[in-house]
Order: sequence, then structure tokens, then C-alpha cells
Amino acid sequence: MSHQLEPRLYTAWQLLKAYWQSDYRKSAYAFLGAVLVMSMIIVGMDVIFTDWYNYFYNALQDYDWRGAFDLILVFIFLAGVNIILAVYRYYLQSFLGLRWRRWLTHQFLTRWLENRSYYYLEDFNDSTDNPDQRIQEDINSLVNLSLALLVGMLSAVVTIFAFIFILWELSGTLNVPLGPLGVWHVPGYLVWVAIVYAALGTTATFKIGRPLVMLNFEQQRREANFRFAAIDLRSHAEHVALYRGEMHQKTILNNIFGGVLDNWYAIILRQKLLLWFTAGYNQLSVILPLVVALPNYFHKVFKLGGLIQTLSAFTRIQEALSFIVNSYTSIAEWQAVMRRLLSFLNRVYEVEQESLKNNHFSYSTIPQHKIETQNLTIFTPTGEKLLDNITQEFVHGQHYWIKGNSGIGKSTFVRALAGIWPYGSGRITFPQAQNVMYIPQRSYMPLGTLQEALLFPDNVLPVSEDELKKLLRDCDLPNLVNELQHVTLWSEHLSPGELQRIAFVRVLLHKPDWVFLDECTSALDLFHEQQLYRLLKERLPNCSLISIGHRPSLDEHHDHQVDLSTYAVSRNQPVVVS
Repeated sequence: MSHQLEPRLYTAWQLLKAYWQSDYRKSAYAFLGAVLVMSMIIVGMDVIFTDWYNYFYNALQDYDWRGAFDLILVFIFLAGVNIILAVYRYYLQSFLGLRWRRWLTHQFLTRWLENRSYYYLEDFNDSTDNPDQRIQEDINSLVNLSLALLVGMLSAVVTIFAFIFILWELSGTLNVPLGPLGVWHVPGYLVWVAIVYAALGTTATFKIGRPLVMLNFEQQRREANFRFAAIDLRSHAEHVALYRGEMHQKTILNNIFGGVLDNWYAIILRQKLLLWFTAGYNQLSVILPLVVALPNYFHKVFKLGGLIQTLSAFTRIQEALSFIVNSYTSIAEWQAVMRRLLSFLNRVYEVEQESLKNNHFSYSTIPQHKIETQNLTIFTPTGEKLLDNITQEFVHGQHYWIKGNSGIGKSTFVRALAGIWPYGSGRITFPQAQNVMYIPQRSYMPLGTLQEALLFPDNVLPVSEDELKKLLRDCDLPNLVNELQHVTLWSEHLSPGELQRIAFVRVLLHKPDWVFLDECTSALDLFHEQQLYRLLKERLPNCSLISIGHRPSLDEHHDHQVDLSTYAVSRNQPVVVS
């Protein structure tokens, strides 16, 4: 059974375990098992190293040079095995992270793109910022941090169990005189010192470091907003240059970056406070085991090797018990990343549910060759009625010009027909087995070659380069004939007029039965407008043209006019949706 990220609300635990219940779970558990086994072997090697310290330093104390030399050879062998284990543990853990990230990224992309959630988030929702960064950066951070913390925590647990018996035996019994109350015998006192010390350190770290979670969350948001503002400037460089708006844009960028620095300074202050504690905590942990172990050494409970082994075992247990203290910055970052991903994923579900709640359009197909709307009512996202009771018929073979006052909702009407506007009600019927194509005012140019952009959205049309070159010439784009295999940012490289002519090339390539042209000649002169409309009629005689626009010149290319002003609820109130 395939476990995917289903359309529902998620908790942190549900998001984490999704991969481990997917079709890749067997290989995932195999890799994780190998990593954990290697981690346990490495802990076992640490135990062996502590024994080695005991033998080696005792040999030094006894001036046993042959024994010391033999122990050095043993160390070289043990170190080689340890290095091999460490390298392959890193490799397998990283490879597991790579596979997990690939799966989770695919799931997030699917949830983002299915049901047009990407469109609803972008156009009707302003609470979810920078989904691109969340998918690209946050998923990578979540996977790497989750694996690092998991392996680190399990290694810490194994280390505690591996060394606690050694330290207990080395500690002996501490006799604490209590005066008239007698003597308090404390067996394995070094173990208790390590536990109490780590518990105090963990509690203090939580109290000091807790604000870092929200600060890191806010920092990621502000960094993403700053990056988005810089990208927005690049995307609209010409507009800013024509307006001479450099100072305005600089002010905007400086203000956003100021917020980045303010929050970062708050993180620095909190990190400084946390560092005061953790630095002191770690420095004290160096001298603490020596202080508590020296009584046994001076009472000749063990020799120098026993002291070194005791220090090593105490340090290992103290570090394992202090895992949260030493990893708190990573834990805070993990919490912030998880919160961002959950807010994005759950917001995708919420906008999907919101669109279903508000979408009362009914779509169906009929055997007749016409498009019909019955009692179509369209609302704005805020719930204001925009167009009311549209009952209209478009017969195949006829051409229609949809006109009306600016801002009444002409483009929104077409979006409702296309099924991407979720606010409204009414019945919409389409003819069976006929292809409908929708062309926006500004053509989208996907990343890739010009040929791939021309074939968008199919990219698999059986068309030769010669045919594409001919269509480019027919649509007055001869300068692009030799650019078919060139890769660039075509949306920025081409002028608005060239982009609109690209749209006509696409229509001629896809040969639809119906095409809705939304202000598709607004950037063209009248000559090119007439040329392209005539070209469509000549090459696609069985295609019905339905155009949205203001130019009176469109009238001669259409058989009928549809004035949406007659359906407008308020003709004087501007509504910015068209």
C-alpha cells in the first residue's frame, strides 16, 4: 500500500513518519538499521578505547616499554577500524537523507500543484510566504537535522548503557560522614554526579534557549522575504529603470533587510546568553570528573590507568547525558523548520477546503457543439457579488467578443469557465470531445529551450523544427527562427508584444476547437492584431474564437458581442479582479 501525503492536516509526528510508512520503508529501515548498528559498534569501540587507556597508562606508570609499544600497535588497528566505521556511517546516513529528501520533496510538490493549490495560495492567500524556499531549503534541513538528532540521541542512549557499568565499578563506594547520623555510603557515586550535573545543565539550557525556536522561525521568514524582494527587483528590472525607481526599491530592500538584522541581533543576544552557560558548563565538565575521581586515585583504589579510564568513562556518560544541552541550537532550528513546513502543508489543505466550500459551480458535458452558462453568479474572494445570473450560449463555429467596462470581471468570467475561479455558483456545460484552450494576456514561458516553451504545456506534439520555424515567421517572429534550441529566461528576454505573438504560435500548434483569448493583442499594433486574427481563421477554420478586450477593432473579427456590463452588480464600483 502506498502511503502518500494525503489532503489533510498534519502534526509533526505524522509528517515525520510518513516516509517510514511509504513504499520505500523497507530500504529506509535497512539503511537506518545499518547506521544504528555502526553507531553501536563505534560506541563499543569507545568502550575498548577506555580499556586501552587503562592498560597503556598503567604500562607507562610501570615503565613497561614493550607493553606500551604493543599497545600503540593495537591502538593503530583500533583507530583504523573506527575510521572506516565513521566514514561509512556518514555515507549511509547521508544517502538515506538523500532518498528521504527526494521522496518528501516529491510529496510536497504534488500537494502544492494538485487541485491548483499553488494558484490559490498565490492569488487568494497572503499568509503563506515563499513556498519555493520551504520546499527547497526547509525540507533539506528537516531531513538532515532529523537524522542527525535521531542518530545522536540513540548513540547517546547506547553510550550511557555501555559506560555506566564501567563507571559504576570504577567509582567504588563514597563514604560521606554525617556526624551523629553515621556514614552515608554512596555506591557508584561518579554515576550519580554525572546524572545530577547533566540534569541541571539540561534544565537550565531549556529555560535559556527556548526563545530561540520562535526567533529562528522568524529569521527564516525574514530571510526568505528579503530574497524574494531581490528576485522581484530582478524580474521587474525594466519597469524600475523606466520609472527611475532605484531609490524606492533601495528603501524597500533596506527596510526588509533591517528586519532581518534586527531579528538576527535578537538571536545573537540569546545565543550569547546560551553560550555563556554552555561554555561554562563544558569547561566545568573537564575538571569535575578529575575532582571527583582523585580521591579513589590517592586512596590507591586504582592506578594512573584506572584514573584515565575513569575520566574517559565519566566524560562519555556526561556528554551522552548532556546531548540536549550540546544539541539545543540544532533542536531549536529543527522545531522552526518543522513549524514552517507544517504551516505550509496545512495551509495547502485549508485553501483546498476553502475553495471547495465556496465553489458551487457545476461542470458537465453535452453532445451538442456549444458552451453554455446558466444562472452563473461570480463573487470576489471577500464574498462581494461581482457578476450575477449570467445565462449565455456560445455556439461552435461562431466567434464572440466579450466586452464591458474595465474592472467588471471579464477575465474572472473566463477563469470561472476554465474552472480555476472558486468563488461562485451556476451551471457550465461544454461540448463532448472538443478541446478548449485558454490564453492569458501575458504568455508564460517555462524554463528551457524556446522549442519547449512553444510546445507548452504538452511538449510532446509531433511537430518538426521546420514547422516551428514557419509558424514563427507567419507570426512575425523571424528573429527567433534560429533560437529554438537556445536556453534563456524567455519571459524576460522577449517583449510583451513578442510574448503575445508566441501565444498565437501555440494556438496554431495545438489546433483547439475553442480558444479564449484574454486581451491577447493589447501589446500589439492594429496591423499585427488583424494579421494574427486572420491567420487563426485561415489555419483553424473549425476553431471558435472568444476574445476578451476593449479595442473596437476586435469587432470585425467576431460574429457576436457579449456585453458583461449587463450582468454587473455595481457598474460604478471598481473591483480589481479582471
